[in-house]
Amino acid sequence: MRVLLIDDDPLVRQLLADTLADEGIEVDGLANAEDALVLLGAGQVPDVLVADIDLGPGLSGLDLAGIARERHPAVEVVLISGTAPDPARTSPDRHERFLQKPFAPAALAEAIRGAARDAAASDP
Repeated sequence: MRVLLIDDDPLVRQLLADTLADEGIEVDGLANAEDALVLLGAGQVPDVLVADIDLGPGLSGLDLAGIARERHPAVEVVLISGTAPDPARTSPDRHERFLQKPFAPAALAEAIRGAARDAAASDP
């Protein structure tokens, strides 16, 4: 399983990537949504996209999730943040998993596995 992890905090990104790697999950970590869009545009579509909602200047994790889904409708999304997402900005037609920081790294691994299971169940 391949995960694209976007978090602007390098320490958090590395901790989560290391923990997920220990769980057998392949992780590509990036600091911003714009770099993630470059990878997605190059056809490097993950099984699950994990994005912090607040990525600093530029696109947010919610923006990235919306664009990623427009381009690759099958991609599953797990949003992470220190604050709950604004319901008015989330996708009304598709459930997005959400974890509020701080969370146990194992909780992220389980959310990713659940998203991957959902994707597999929805494949015809």
